Amino acid sequence: MSEDTFEMVAAALRTDIDTGGYPPGTYLPSGPKLAERFGVHRATIYRALEDLAAEGYVELERRRPALVRERPRERMVVRDRVVYRDEIGYFFDQNAKTWRPVKPPTHRIDSPPNHVADDLGTGRSENVLIRERIMGPPEAKRGLQLAISYLPLWLVAELPVVGGSNTGPGGIYDRIEEHFDQPIQWHETIVGRAPTSAEQDALVVPASASVLVITRAARVERDAQSLVVEVNETSMPAEQFAVSYAVARDESAAWSRQSS
Repeated sequence: MSEDTFEMVAAALRTDIDTGGYPPGTYLPSGPKLAERFGVHRATIYRALEDLAAEGYVELERRRPALVRERPRERMVVRDRVVYRDEIGYFFDQNAKTWRPVKPPTHRIDSPPNHVADDLGTGRSENVLIRERIMGPPEAKRGLQLAISYLPLWLVAELPVVGGSNTGPGGIYDRIEEHFDQPIQWHETIVGRAPTSAEQDALVVPASASVLVITRAARVERDAQSLVVEVNETSMPAEQFAVSYAVARDESAAWSRQSS
């Protein structure tokens, strides 16, 4: 098989997808039909489709044609390092401020992942309250973000409303700030990794995809101690996520430089 041959096939299909010939959610023709169209062996077609799958253009399933995925730049979410607020409450993505749950949110009692337990300061086998939402634009039929909040049970005991289905205007963050009579301080960490099985199901991404995960810890002060009252993990397909922020100068990089 010529390297140029499958690359030319991939380029042609990529153009077809980019120009709307195969819209997101539709299937490409079958392997035999594509082989007939391009006059190549089916193995060449499958190699080209594997490249398109690696680039996020299509999803591959056994015994089914390739499914065209939503094109990344049409749903790009750009985050910065600022929290915003509107009439509904706090939000962290300007591009996603209108997003809503595409399925009813759920909450349950269970043990969190080890790294979340460590951030919360709970034992690794200790139960917490887990609130889960699959988010997307108002017209979306599938989720583009999986947002999971983990709250320690001592907080739920003090503030039962955060454990209910209706947390009131502003949600759990407003209830926490009212309870402690102070603003929440947030710290975020962003990592890239392969999706878990739950993320594959919620975001409709293949195991070969990558997700970016924002882990955000919410802190308050009590009796001169810093308490983590919630850890939120938001996952989304990596090709639909970007981080943009101003670069601050450290004192060592201050202008103007003094001549030595």
